[in-house]
Amino acid sequence: MGIGLVILIHLFMLLILSSIFAILSCTCTYFVSKKENRKRKIIFAFISPFVIFYTFYIVGIISLSIVSENKKVDMGIGDAWYVPLKNDYQLLFIDVPEQAGINKENGVTVISEVEKIEENATQIFGKTTGNRYFLLDTKTDDLKIFDTDKELSALHAVKKLNLVETTEFYSKRKNDIMGYWPLLIFFFL
Repeated sequence: MGIGLVILIHLFMLLILSSIFAILSCTCTYFVSKKENRKRKIIFAFISPFVIFYTFYIVGIISLSIVSENKKVDMGIGDAWYVPLKNDYQLLFIDVPEQAGINKENGVTVISEVEKIEENATQIFGKTTGNRYFLLDTKTDDLKIFDTDKELSALHAVKKLNLVETTEFYSKRKNDIMGYWPLLIFFFL
Protein backbone atom coordinates (compact mmCIF):
# COMPACT_ATOMS: atom_id res chain seq x y z
CA MET A 1 0.00 0.00 0.00
CA GLY A 2 1.54 3.29 -1.08
CA ILE A 3 1.99 6.31 1.14
CA GLY A 4 -0.72 8.25 -0.72
CA LEU A 5 -3.32 5.55 -0.04
CA VAL A 6 -2.26 5.36 3.61
CA ILE A 7 -2.68 9.12 4.00
CA LEU A 8 -6.13 8.95 2.34
CA ILE A 9 -7.17 6.22 4.78
CA HIS A 10 -5.88 8.33 7.69
CA LEU A 11 -7.78 11.38 6.44
CA PHE A 12 -10.99 9.35 6.10
CA MET A 13 -10.57 7.98 9.63
CA LEU A 14 -10.00 11.53 10.88
CA LEU A 15 -13.21 12.59 9.13
CA ILE A 16 -15.16 9.92 11.01
CA LEU A 17 -13.50 10.73 14.35
CA SER A 18 -13.99 14.48 13.85
CA SER A 19 -17.64 13.96 12.92
CA ILE A 20 -18.29 11.97 16.10
CA PHE A 21 -16.66 14.66 18.24
CA ALA A 22 -18.49 17.40 16.31
CA ILE A 23 -21.88 15.78 16.95
CA LEU A 24 -21.09 15.30 20.64
CA SER A 25 -19.80 18.85 21.07
CA CYS A 26 -22.79 20.34 19.19
CA THR A 27 -25.20 18.39 21.38
CA CYS A 28 -23.46 19.48 24.58
CA THR A 29 -23.26 23.08 23.38
CA TYR A 30 -26.97 23.13 22.53
CA PHE A 31 -27.97 22.06 26.03
CA VAL A 32 -25.38 24.08 27.94
CA SER A 33 -25.46 27.42 26.10
CA LYS A 34 -28.02 30.16 26.50
CA LYS A 35 -30.35 31.02 23.63
CA GLU A 36 -28.40 34.15 22.75
CA ASN A 37 -25.50 33.39 20.39
CA ARG A 38 -26.36 29.68 20.48
CA LYS A 39 -26.15 29.32 16.71
CA ARG A 40 -22.61 30.77 16.59
CA LYS A 41 -21.49 28.55 19.48
CA ILE A 42 -22.92 25.44 17.82
CA ILE A 43 -21.13 26.28 14.55
CA PHE A 44 -17.88 26.76 16.48
CA ALA A 45 -18.46 23.47 18.34
CA PHE A 46 -19.04 21.71 15.02
CA ILE A 47 -15.94 23.10 13.26
CA SER A 48 -13.47 22.82 16.16
CA PRO A 49 -12.88 19.02 16.10
CA PHE A 50 -12.14 19.10 12.36
CA VAL A 51 -9.66 21.96 12.74
CA ILE A 52 -7.97 20.38 15.76
CA PHE A 53 -7.60 16.83 14.38
CA TYR A 54 -6.58 17.81 10.84
CA THR A 55 -4.11 20.44 12.08
CA PHE A 56 -2.59 17.90 14.46
CA TYR A 57 -2.29 15.34 11.65
CA ILE A 58 -0.80 17.71 9.07
CA VAL A 59 1.75 19.15 11.50
CA GLY A 60 2.61 15.59 12.56
CA ILE A 61 3.22 14.53 8.95
CA ILE A 62 5.40 17.60 8.38
CA SER A 63 7.48 16.95 11.51
CA LEU A 64 7.90 13.26 10.62
CA SER A 65 8.99 14.28 7.11
CA ILE A 66 11.62 16.66 8.47
CA VAL A 67 13.04 14.03 10.83
CA SER A 68 12.89 11.36 8.13
CA GLU A 69 14.84 13.48 5.69
CA ASN A 70 17.50 14.59 8.17
CA LYS A 71 18.00 11.30 10.02
CA LYS A 72 17.72 8.99 6.96
CA VAL A 73 14.95 6.90 8.52
CA ASP A 74 11.44 6.30 7.20
CA MET A 75 8.34 8.15 8.39
CA GLY A 76 6.62 5.00 9.56
CA ILE A 77 3.80 4.98 7.02
CA GLY A 78 3.71 3.53 3.54
CA ASP A 79 5.01 0.31 2.08
CA ALA A 80 8.76 0.71 2.63
CA TRP A 81 10.53 0.97 5.98
CA TYR A 82 14.23 1.55 6.41
CA VAL A 83 16.85 2.45 8.99
CA PRO A 84 20.48 3.32 8.39
CA LEU A 85 23.34 0.96 9.12
CA LYS A 86 27.04 1.79 9.15
CA ASN A 87 28.88 3.14 6.08
CA ASP A 88 25.94 4.03 3.81
CA TYR A 89 24.06 0.75 4.22
CA GLN A 90 20.45 0.41 5.29
CA LEU A 91 18.06 -2.27 6.49
CA LEU A 92 15.06 -2.10 4.16
CA PHE A 93 11.62 -3.70 4.36
CA ILE A 94 9.26 -3.61 1.38
CA ASP A 95 5.54 -4.45 1.72
CA VAL A 96 5.87 -6.88 4.66
CA PRO A 97 8.39 -7.13 7.51
CA GLU A 98 9.40 -10.63 6.42
CA GLN A 99 10.94 -9.23 3.24
CA ALA A 100 13.94 -7.48 4.78
CA GLY A 101 17.13 -6.81 2.93
CA ILE A 102 20.39 -4.94 3.34
CA ASN A 103 20.97 -2.31 0.68
CA LYS A 104 23.48 0.36 -0.12
CA GLU A 105 21.87 3.80 0.15
CA ASN A 106 22.12 4.10 -3.63
CA GLY A 107 19.57 1.25 -3.91
CA VAL A 108 21.80 -1.74 -4.69
CA THR A 109 20.63 -4.82 -2.77
CA VAL A 110 23.53 -6.61 -1.08
CA ILE A 111 21.57 -9.42 0.57
CA SER A 112 17.85 -10.13 0.71
CA GLU A 113 15.51 -12.27 2.81
CA VAL A 114 17.24 -11.27 6.05
CA GLU A 115 15.53 -12.85 9.06
CA LYS A 116 17.89 -12.01 11.94
CA ILE A 117 20.62 -9.42 12.26
CA GLU A 118 23.33 -8.04 14.54
CA GLU A 119 25.52 -5.01 13.94
CA ASN A 120 28.96 -4.86 15.55
CA ALA A 121 31.16 -1.89 14.60
CA THR A 122 31.55 -2.14 10.81
CA GLN A 123 30.39 -5.76 10.59
CA ILE A 124 26.84 -6.98 10.12
CA PHE A 125 26.05 -10.57 11.02
CA GLY A 126 22.79 -12.20 10.04
CA LYS A 127 20.63 -15.13 9.09
CA THR A 128 18.47 -15.40 5.98
CA THR A 129 15.11 -17.13 5.62
CA GLY A 130 16.90 -19.97 3.81
CA ASN A 131 18.82 -20.83 7.02
CA ARG A 132 22.04 -19.42 5.63
CA TYR A 133 24.24 -17.06 7.58
CA PHE A 134 26.20 -14.06 6.39
CA LEU A 135 28.86 -11.58 7.41
CA LEU A 136 28.94 -8.19 5.72
CA ASP A 137 31.90 -5.91 6.31
CA THR A 138 30.51 -2.46 5.57
CA LYS A 139 33.95 -0.90 5.43
CA THR A 140 35.30 -3.17 2.68
CA ASP A 141 31.92 -4.15 1.14
CA ASP A 142 32.93 -7.81 1.58
CA LEU A 143 30.04 -10.30 1.92
CA LYS A 144 30.62 -13.87 3.09
CA ILE A 145 27.91 -16.54 3.15
CA PHE A 146 27.97 -19.51 5.56
CA ASP A 147 25.93 -22.71 5.80
CA THR A 148 25.91 -22.92 9.62
CA ASP A 149 25.99 -20.52 12.53
CA LYS A 150 29.13 -22.27 13.83
CA GLU A 151 31.06 -21.17 10.74
CA LEU A 152 29.87 -17.62 11.29
CA SER A 153 30.61 -17.72 15.03
CA ALA A 154 34.19 -18.78 14.33
CA LEU A 155 34.82 -15.37 12.74
CA HIS A 156 33.13 -13.53 15.58
CA ALA A 157 35.65 -14.17 18.36
CA VAL A 158 34.85 -11.12 20.49
CA LYS A 159 31.60 -12.44 21.96
CA LYS A 160 28.74 -14.81 21.36
CA LEU A 161 26.45 -13.94 18.47
CA ASN A 162 23.30 -12.14 19.50
CA LEU A 163 21.15 -12.20 16.38
CA VAL A 164 17.75 -10.53 16.80
CA GLU A 165 14.68 -10.51 14.57
CA THR A 166 14.90 -7.84 11.89
CA THR A 167 11.65 -6.20 13.03
CA GLU A 168 12.97 -5.89 16.58
CA PHE A 169 16.28 -4.48 15.30
CA TYR A 170 14.39 -2.02 13.08
CA SER A 171 12.13 -0.83 15.92
CA LYS A 172 15.00 -0.30 18.34
CA ARG A 173 17.20 1.44 15.77
CA LYS A 174 14.36 3.70 14.61
CA ASN A 175 13.50 4.69 18.18
CA ASP A 176 17.18 5.36 18.93
CA ILE A 177 17.53 7.57 15.86
CA MET A 178 14.21 9.42 15.92
CA GLY A 179 13.82 9.75 19.67
CA TYR A 180 11.67 12.72 20.54
CA TRP A 181 12.55 14.78 17.46
CA PRO A 182 9.08 14.56 15.84
CA LEU A 183 7.50 15.83 19.06
CA LEU A 184 10.00 18.67 19.43
CA ILE A 185 9.48 19.79 15.84
CA PHE A 186 5.70 19.44 16.28
CA PHE A 187 5.74 21.87 19.22
CA PHE A 188 7.89 24.41 17.37
CA LEU A 189 5.82 24.44 14.16
